[in-house]
Amino acid sequence: MGVLVISGGYGLDGSTGIVARAIVARLNSKGLDCSVFRNDMVTLPLVGSPGCWESKSVSEYRSMAESSEGFVLLTPEYHGTMSSTMKLQLDWLGKDQVGGKPFGLVSMLGGVSNTSSLNHMRHVVRWLGGWCTPEQVAIPSGRSHLSDDDLVDRDLSERLDGVLESLIHTMGILRN
Repeated sequence: MGVLVISGGYGLDGSTGIVARAIVARLNSKGLDCSVFRNDMVTLPLVGSPGCWESKSVSEYRSMAESSEGFVLLTPEYHGTMSSTMKLQLDWLGKDQVGGKPFGLVSMLGGVSNTSSLNHMRHVVRWLGGWCTPEQVAIPSGRSHLSDDDLVDRDLSERLDGVLESLIHTMGILRN
């Protein structure tokens, strides 16, 4: 598999879903295989809950990650950090699945742009042994920069393209 988009939003209907679909379309248009881990279709248990270590959904998720060459992390920001959904998804990954692989980072904010959730994701990826691209994008003001299927703000759209180009470039470097 090429790129796995891991979304901290739920499903593909909300703002993060619009951006996730846009990321997939943009990467597919460049000839990359890209998919979204569908947390609305596969439920990951809480780490440490009874039976979690034998969970089929965790095994499938880890397998998807292990077979991916790169990742895009996309999360809404809640109270200055990534969503609990994003954190849970990252908690189930380890160096065996993502170590040495590149990550592009995208956050969605309800208000003004900041980098809090991006910094937190960068920190976790570093602990997992992954590589974050230097480019990242924070999309402020909720849906105001989105249509039903893409970013409509030219600057933000170009910044998202920059994140994806950096990811593709880094994937090529690490592959060689």
